[in-house]
Parts: sequence; structure tokens; C-alpha cells
Amino acid sequence: MRRSIFILLALFLVACSGREELSPIELIAHGGGGIESHRYTNSLEAIKKSVANGYRYIEIDFSITSDSIMVAAHDWELFNKITGFEHKGDTAPTFADFSSRRILGKYTPLSAADINEIFENDTTIYLVTDKISSPELLARNFPHLKKRTLVEAFSYEDYAELRSQGYYRVFYSCMATDLNESLVKHLLLHPFFRGPKIDWITMYVGGLDNMAFRIIDALATFNIALFTVNNYTEIPCNKFHDVDRVKMIYTDDIKP
Repeated sequence: MRRSIFILLALFLVACSGREELSPIELIAHGGGGIESHRYTNSLEAIKKSVANGYRYIEIDFSITSDSIMVAAHDWELFNKITGFEHKGDTAPTFADFSSRRILGKYTPLSAADINEIFENDTTIYLVTDKISSPELLARNFPHLKKRTLVEAFSYEDYAELRSQGYYRVFYSCMATDLNESLVKHLLLHPFFRGPKIDWITMYVGGLDNMAFRIIDALATFNIALFTVNNYTEIPCNKFHDVDRVKMIYTDDIKP
């Protein structure tokens, strides 16, 4: 047993060595994209700037108002802070309250309906979702965008259902509620379990140091959408079994 572990470790170290160059990587405008040094605004102006700068993939964070309307907001504590209502903490506003505010005093907040209209009117761009992966909510709010929507799924159940519904690309989140079990079953041992193999994983740069991830990296084939990268030198190439697996990065600053 000990000998097998040493052999596996040696193969892993050899596989990680000698990699220096990255293949072309698709860029995702993080939180709508950076604007005037601001990040995570998820605003109309940020999306317009990202599109004008040549981004094809625009990530939007979604939250639910107190009256059950899906809107673009990273989280309520941040939204309240950047709209002048810090005293409300993480309390969700009503939709009317949300719509009446201005982000940092000048940017326009967006509902899911607004975002649906933006992406339906511009067929050259792709929607990347975050925070919400409910197949029901996504289908209800973006009924005609499946072929241009990339969803970060926060459970394997959502991942499998979204794959079956024909979304353009589905990421299995490194923050999924069932992370360890699903990676073993549907990545390492996928032929023995029902459901699609996990073929895309979102991963934060710091997570690449995790030993469990590095072992999985050495044993399995999958693609990575890496966050958040604002300089290509932040990607530690020598930590990958195959650096070509990094196909997409979330970024605030890197221009296409």
C-alpha cells in the first residue's frame, strides 16, 4: 500500500513538471466587468463597457429580493453598502426599493428581466451566472437563452439537470454543497454512477494548493474556469497535471 502511494505521488510530480505555456483562454467579465476601478457592480453601465471592450462572456451575480424577484446583485450586504444603505446590513430590499437605487451614486441596477432583454438583443454575447443555479428559476427568467448561458451549479443535482436541459455550458462549483462526494462519484468514478461526468469545475486560484484537488488533478480529466485572475502571472502553471485544462478565467481587468 505504501509503495503504491509513493508511485502515485511520483507520477503526479512528473506530470506537473515541464509545463510552461498556456493555450488560448476565454475571458469572463467578472460581476458584469470592471468599470472606473469599481468591481462587482453588476450594473448596466459595466455590461455595456465590457461588451464594448470585446468580452463575449459576461458574468452576473444573482440574488432574490424580499418579494421574490430575481435581480443582479452579488449579495445584499454589498448592494446595500454601495447604494448608500449600509445600515440595512444584509437585509434584502423589495424590488421597488432595489430598482429605485443607484450603485455608487451613478450606475443602474438590473433585474433578471432587464438582463434577459440585453442578451436577447445582442446574440454575440453569452450570459455566465453566479450565486443561483436553480434550473426552475433560470428557465423561468431566461427561457430563450439556454444556448448562450453558462451556469455555475452549486449542487450535483442542479448540474445534472442543467446539463439535461441543454445549457451551453455547466460548471460544477468548487463551493458546491456536495463537493467531495460528487467529485469522487461523478469525476473519479463516473462510470459506476448514474448521471453525467463532471467535465467543468470552477476553481479559485488559492484552491490549487489544496492537496485533495492536486490528487484529483493528477487522476482525472476535466476543464477549469478559474477565478479571479487579473494578471496571467497569477496562474501557477507548474501546479497543473495539464495546464491546458484551464479554458476560461474570470477577470476584472484583463482585456480581450
